[in-house]
Amino acid sequence: MNISISIKELKSVMFAILKLRQIPDEQASFIVDDYIEAELEGYVSHGVAKLLLLDAALKQKTGTPEIIVRKGNYAKINGNRDLGHISGLFAVKNALELAKDNMNSFVALTNSSRYSRVKPFARKIAEAGYIGIVMNNGGPAAVTPFGSSSPIFGTNPICFSFPSSNANTYVFDFSTSKKVWAEIRQSMLEGRPLPSGCFINANGQFTTDPNDADAVLPFGDAKGYALCYAVEILTGAFVSAKMGLASADEYDLGFLFIALSPEMFTSLSTFTESVDRLADEVSSSKPMQNTQRVYVPGQKSKEQMEFNSKTGEIIIDQDVFSRLKQMSISLEGGMESNAKVN
Repeated sequence: MNISISIKELKSVMFAILKLRQIPDEQASFIVDDYIEAELEGYVSHGVAKLLLLDAALKQKTGTPEIIVRKGNYAKINGNRDLGHISGLFAVKNALELAKDNMNSFVALTNSSRYSRVKPFARKIAEAGYIGIVMNNGGPAAVTPFGSSSPIFGTNPICFSFPSSNANTYVFDFSTSKKVWAEIRQSMLEGRPLPSGCFINANGQFTTDPNDADAVLPFGDAKGYALCYAVEILTGAFVSAKMGLASADEYDLGFLFIALSPEMFTSLSTFTESVDRLADEVSSSKPMQNTQRVYVPGQKSKEQMEFNSKTGEIIIDQDVFSRLKQMSISLEGGMESNAKVN
C-alpha cells in the first residue's frame, strides 16, 4: 500500500540512516538528493528503496577509492568495494582535474558497488563546463542479445551531458535495456507485476512475475542491442573489467567517466549558444498529430520533478518506508542484494 510522506520527513529518515553508518555529510547529501530526485521524476526503481540495499553493500567494503593508474589524461580507480556514489564522486573529481590540465579525460572505475543513476555524475561534469559521457556495465548478465533468450549483457546505462549558457544543463540518461533490472526489486517490494513485453523467463517466454524473470530485452531491437553491446565492451574489456557471462557480481563490473572540453575546437560561449539554439529549435518544432509538445531529452523529467516538488510530499510504499525507519535507528530493516535484487 502506498502512503504520502513529506519530503522533509523522508530526507530526515534517510540522513539518519547514513549518519548511523558514518557516511560523510557531503556524500550523504549527494545520495539523498539523487534518490529523492529519482522519486520526484517518477523513477521509483532508482529511488529511496535503493537504500534498503545499503547494509548489504557496506558489508562488502574493503577500503576507500584509490587511484592505481594516472598518466596524461587518463586514470584508473580501484573502488575497494566502497559505495557506488562515493566511488563515482571520486571518479568525477579526478575526471575534472585531468580535463582541466589536458582538455579531456578518461577515468575508469572498477571494484565498486553500484550507484543508482548515471545522471547526477554526468551532470556534475556539465556543470563544470565540460561535455560528459558516463557509462557503466549494469550486469551481471541480464540483457539478451537481439533474437536470443539468453541473458549475457548488463543493462548498461549511458549518459551524455552538455553545458548550457543558462542555469540548466542538458542531460540525456538512459538504460540500453527495455526496462531497468531494478524493476524486479521494486515489483517484489510493492507486490505488483512487472511491465508486460519486457522480461522473459528461463524458457524464453514473456513474464510479468518478478520471481520468474530471468532476462530483459534490449531497447530498440537490433539498434539498442548494438549500443548495449558497445557499452559492455567499453566498460568491460576497455577498463580491464569482466563482462558477459564472466561477471559474477557487481564488483566484477566496470565504469567509465569521460570529460571533454568544448574549447578543444571552439569557445565555451560559442558551444553553449549553439546547443541552446538547437534546444530552442527542438522545443519549438511542430508536434506530430496527437502530440501536444516536443521535449528536449531530460526536460520532461525535470518538469515532472518540479511539479511533484510543489506538494512537498512523496508517495512511497508503506513497507519500504517502515523498513527505512527501522534502518534509521538500527542496522536492521535492509535487504540482501543478489544478481536479481539490486
